[in-house]
Amino acid sequence: MDQQEVLDRLREELNIPFFNGKIENKDYTEEEYQQIKKDLLQYFDDYVRNVEN
Repeated sequence: MDQQEVLDRLREELNIPFFNGKIENKDYTEEEYQQIKKDLLQYFDDYVRNVEN
């Protein structure tokens, strides 16, 4: 999948419709997509959720 497909899928799966992350313009494998998604969720847990508490 290309850069735009990855961003569209992240917006849908993570329910963040205005997400506009900066990722490299290349073709991504499913494994690479899952790693990006995992990294975003980890970032949220580390830097956003902890601030809310």
